[in-house]
Amino acid sequence: MEHKNRLGSRLQIRKIKKELVFPTLFSRLVTVYISILMMTLVFLFVVFTNAFQSYFVAYTQDIMIKQADNIAKEYYKVGIYGRSTKDTLEKILFRIQVMDSYLQSTTWLIDRSNTIVVVSENSNVPFVDKTIPDAAVIKKVFDGNIVKIEDGFKEYFSTPVLTIGYPVEVLGQIQYALFIHTPMPLILQTIDEVRNIILKVVSITATLALIWIYIISKQMTKPLKEMNTVAKQIASGQFDKRLEVTGQDEIAELGLSLNHMATELDKIEESRRKFIANVSHDLRSPLTSIQGFVTALLDGTIPKDNQEKYLNIVLGESQRMITMTNTILELSKMEEGSTPIQKVTFNITTMIKGILATFEPIAKQKNVYIESIFEEDEPYVMADIDMIARVIQNLLDNAFKFVDDNGIIKITTSLKNNKMVIGIGNSGEPITEQEQKDIWNRFYKGDASRGKYKKGLGLGLVIVKEIIKLHDETIEVSSNADELVTFTFTISTSKKL
Repeated sequence: MEHKNRLGSRLQIRKIKKELVFPTLFSRLVTVYISILMMTLVFLFVVFTNAFQSYFVAYTQDIMIKQADNIAKEYYKVGIYGRSTKDTLEKILFRIQVMDSYLQSTTWLIDRSNTIVVVSENSNVPFVDKTIPDAAVIKKVFDGNIVKIEDGFKEYFSTPVLTIGYPVEVLGQIQYALFIHTPMPLILQTIDEVRNIILKVVSITATLALIWIYIISKQMTKPLKEMNTVAKQIASGQFDKRLEVTGQDEIAELGLSLNHMATELDKIEESRRKFIANVSHDLRSPLTSIQGFVTALLDGTIPKDNQEKYLNIVLGESQRMITMTNTILELSKMEEGSTPIQKVTFNITTMIKGILATFEPIAKQKNVYIESIFEEDEPYVMADIDMIARVIQNLLDNAFKFVDDNGIIKITTSLKNNKMVIGIGNSGEPITEQEQKDIWNRFYKGDASRGKYKKGLGLGLVIVKEIIKLHDETIEVSSNADELVTFTFTISTSKKL
């Protein structure tokens, strides 16, 4: 137990430290970008400098080999063209002096007895007529190979040297081995100078990149801060607040979504106010009637032989208020998902016909033609029978409420993909596209232009939607000019018991 407490305390401390080090999104973005930038620049700096060092060493070796080749050609001319040895040596010594002054190198010319016969002027040690004991390297050159050595001949030089061994032919035979030694510090000095230049360029680039990262991070976090401010204002009930959205990236889409949310919340708030006003009016009317009749009964204004009549009116108004209250409570339970579902198998056609029969008086009153097209092949479904009856009741009530006089109500059932599809449509004023979205809101009541009936809380279709949702089914409405306003929903089919 104590170990778990200690572990929990450590995790909490780490979390607090992390929040203190990176308290904002801006600081995290800057830290991540700078880390990536620095690692990238350091990696490129190391790779490039190492690559340049290898390149420059190879480049220096190539220059030394070319110079050695030129010297070897002068010896070659002695045997081929019969030029005097004196003229040849003068030219060779001149080339060596030029090369030594350019590369600050030391040149040896070694004969087959491993004895140095020619030494450049840069040598501070007397090497002439000195025998070189490193016979293996010299033998490779006399075998016709070009030898490249780094940091060799340590016993002859105080600093590391880069050495090239080149065979020299006289009269068709290799008579000499030419060795050119260039000090490594000189090469490294050039590499260091280039490295310093690269470091300065990297520093300038890093500085510019840091400024750019700061600006970009600010630009990225600025709209998020604005969204946070507007979101807090919306949360406090200021649904009229909006963001100024620019661009087309994901942050702009988030801003548009926030504006859309605020618009929808504003609509819901407006519907809520209207709903409260409607509920207040619908409750005040029966309460006013009840108060008036009860007062009249108490003060004796209503004769005793008429008291039963008015008491029945009071009872009816009370029952209407109870019905409205129960409807609101029932919808709240459905939205919370706490309403239990008891699915059974039943004949959907029989149910529709039974409920439809209760609307015969209003059908005759409005002279409505009812067209029924029912599925004949096993019209059995699996659902909560009371809830589906409520759905059909509400949809038929809605259809008869808004159907025009001498109009048509059409009821259909059909099988599709193991689902029973039920459609209930009515002629009359079409529903606009916006209303097709709004009618499913719990506080929405359709415009009075769609019908003469203004009573009710506007919860019938909302309850229908919640019941269908509890059954994991779908419901939709379609309304176009010269077509019926039709509500269509699905129910899972079942075999006859």
